[in-house]
Amino acid sequence: MQGASGFATPERPAWISVNPVKTRPLLALATLATLGCSETERASAPGLAPAFHRTDPDAVHIEGRTFRDGRGRMLLFRGVNVKVPGIFDVTFDDGRAPNETIAPFTEEDMARLETLGLDVVRLPINWSALEPQPEAYSEAFLKGVDAFLDLAWQHHIHVLIDMHQDAYSKEIGEDGAPRWAIVPAPAMVLGGPYDDARRLSAPVLAAGFSFFDDKLASDGRSLQQAFIAAAQKMVARWAPHPALLGYEAFNEPVVLDQHKLDAFHTRFADGVHAIDADAPVLFEPVATRNQTDQTKLASAPWSSGPGAYAPHIYTGWFSQPDQHGWASENPAFLEASMVHAEAEAAAWNTPMFVTEYGCDQSVERGPKWIDAELDLQDRFLSSSTMWVFREAGTWSLSSNDRVEREATARALARPYPRAVAGELIAIERPSPTSMKLRYRTTPTTMGLAHVLAVSPEAFASYTLSCDGIQAQGVDHAGWAEVTCPSSGEGEHVLELVGTAK
Repeated sequence: MQGASGFATPERPAWISVNPVKTRPLLALATLATLGCSETERASAPGLAPAFHRTDPDAVHIEGRTFRDGRGRMLLFRGVNVKVPGIFDVTFDDGRAPNETIAPFTEEDMARLETLGLDVVRLPINWSALEPQPEAYSEAFLKGVDAFLDLAWQHHIHVLIDMHQDAYSKEIGEDGAPRWAIVPAPAMVLGGPYDDARRLSAPVLAAGFSFFDDKLASDGRSLQQAFIAAAQKMVARWAPHPALLGYEAFNEPVVLDQHKLDAFHTRFADGVHAIDADAPVLFEPVATRNQTDQTKLASAPWSSGPGAYAPHIYTGWFSQPDQHGWASENPAFLEASMVHAEAEAAAWNTPMFVTEYGCDQSVERGPKWIDAELDLQDRFLSSSTMWVFREAGTWSLSSNDRVEREATARALARPYPRAVAGELIAIERPSPTSMKLRYRTTPTTMGLAHVLAVSPEAFASYTLSCDGIQAQGVDHAGWAEVTCPSSGEGEHVLELVGTAK
């Protein structure tokens, strides 16, 4: 469309063929953290070709504390976590009940995310799905992720591969490592349904500590060596894929020694960058940050290639002392956690990407919490993915019976800058139906289009202006492109004003 004329959407090019995603669950790692190795072992693996460099103009890079595309535009990501059957591995082949039920994820679902204006999916995968037996990598799993990447890119959405784990392994906890990588070997394996009490069980904690201590798996390899070798199989396969944003090293690591966690993250990043030199590697703080809302500042900047700090934000829901599920509904109570997170990211000198945030969406204050948290993410120019798109329970955008929570969808559908042709300075929201971006142009981005998330769920129509002069936008499904006149390298303002539905 032209900026003020509505939401007419041009025909979407069908230039990607999508293979059906199989229904066998997949990967997730979780409580990892660290351990040292030699530079040779860390940066290479047998048979690896020279490192791939991203040259696609849509490929994601990290420059300083920002994400950029190959054109030099500054990127901001907003999206959701998506569990996919056959990729998230919580089922068993021996008759045990699954740990949880995961509803199918369809092309209609991906199209819905695009319509909401979202531009990223965090895809939790499990080591157990990728490598069910030592060095026997599942082609069915890899093809399932192939199909997901293709489908996401068909809808202009990037994918962050999350090496996920909750309670270390589906065999003793919820999801993550294969049985052969549980050290010490479990005296008893469990079936479903999963119970949160497992997270603090002795077998789960012992297995997590063994991982960070880099003990030997049953096949004689160290746990981290095997884990990183498995990750490299995926990196080598997907390095050229334009949808691939990057890799998250380990979900919610439980480790007592920060040095071990830092050493693991370095080792993982070196393993990834030996294959995809430009891939962003996201790394999390120790999982107890979910309760404390802060963690110790890094003593030195991140120095292991492209990296981004990836905290989880559950302020008011997991925080101690207990806030009773944000009973106050006071947005000021959410501020400290994000202020600390920004300081933590600044100490690492990396971008911040909140890879999980969320709360109970079945209560009226749930969507209000999402809205207040997104205000803080605007303030700190943070990327994010909400937990979660769909699952059993009450924290999701969509229930397992595929009923969308309308208030949650409206909160997520707010406009934001997906790509800024220059240096984004601030996101301002003068009213519930307007957004003002302050930015500086740069020589490399002057004349390029800005990309804005503009969902028809948010507005009946909208207008755009550049430095106060009306501009014309080209509308797509949930997003729009607008090119502002070149007018020097100083500070400029791009404003969107919507009409409420």
